[in-house]
Amino acid sequence: MTNSIATARKVLIGSTIIILVVGILAVGTASTFYSLKETGSDLTYLKRHIIRVVIGIIACLVLSTRSELFFRRIALPVYILSLLAIIATFLFRDSQFAPRINGSVRWLDFGVRILPSDFMRFGFVLLAGLLISKGSVDIRRFRGVITIALLALFPSLLTMLQPDLSGTAFTIFVMLIVLFVAGARFSHLAILMTGLMLLGSSVVLIRGDYQLDRIKASLQENTLEQEDNYQTLQARITLGSGGFWGRGLGQSRQKRGFLPEAHTDFILAIIGEESGFLGTSTVMLLFLMLVSSSLWIARSANTAFDAVVGGGATAILLTGVIIHTMVNSGVIPVTGMPLPLISWGGTSMVVNLICIGTVLCISRRSTG
Repeated sequence: MTNSIATARKVLIGSTIIILVVGILAVGTASTFYSLKETGSDLTYLKRHIIRVVIGIIACLVLSTRSELFFRRIALPVYILSLLAIIATFLFRDSQFAPRINGSVRWLDFGVRILPSDFMRFGFVLLAGLLISKGSVDIRRFRGVITIALLALFPSLLTMLQPDLSGTAFTIFVMLIVLFVAGARFSHLAILMTGLMLLGSSVVLIRGDYQLDRIKASLQENTLEQEDNYQTLQARITLGSGGFWGRGLGQSRQKRGFLPEAHTDFILAIIGEESGFLGTSTVMLLFLMLVSSSLWIARSANTAFDAVVGGGATAILLTGVIIHTMVNSGVIPVTGMPLPLISWGGTSMVVNLICIGTVLCISRRSTG
């Protein structure tokens, strides 16, 4: 068992490093047009991205050496501070501290822009692991499932009101995976999922806002005149134009103003255009290696706390990849979601590397 964990650790480290390098190359090429237009230099966004990667790596290395007691102690503070930060987006709504970006007020800007919901998900994973491992919550009973679910559903409601549909869906998926990893009964999960689906559908239909428009547009995929469908159509064109081999690094045509958010929400499409099906498949294989090794480490954990936290940290990485890929391929309506470890985005980069550092820490304790 010790040898298998050591192997999984090496695979996790290796795949993470390669994905980060791919991300630097991808942001470097995808952001050139936008960076030149906004800052007068085609390297500005690449330089900022590298700085964020370095900060994330430092956080990853620091956390990889911490004890289980450290993570237990920070669980409640991280969750509460993140929740308060989400509430702050409402208190400072439409001000310089909580600006409206693309119709949503979900960021806090105090000189450095952060997305509180990203940190909240990590805080939820830690707090859920703490409560379950201490025996404060019996996850085999429906009451216990609801208790853990409420820790995620309350901030999810707040993010939905920002509005941030992608952040809400992200948190709920992570919550369900954490409950599954923790040992919740399938019947209890089925009841919870059914209730959430009915509630979510009702909210979207009642509100009838841009979220419903995007869902309708995604079902009318051939209507070029639909403004809400523009990004989906451009993403498909971008992916398809790469063929098998791709146009070549830096040769994307769609990044020149045709595909919005090319360096963030649609960076996989740019990878597909420049490196083709071969390059996109390689990136997906790297993520498969990363997630598989992370899950193996979580499965081999010595304590219930490490098992839940390891599974939750992996869920954060996996969910981000799934949602980003589905949006870029037009399977689900467009929603802002960066590709973990690759897309431009400081908060996402740091939190994802924190998750990897946490899993590496668990692997160290499991082999120690």
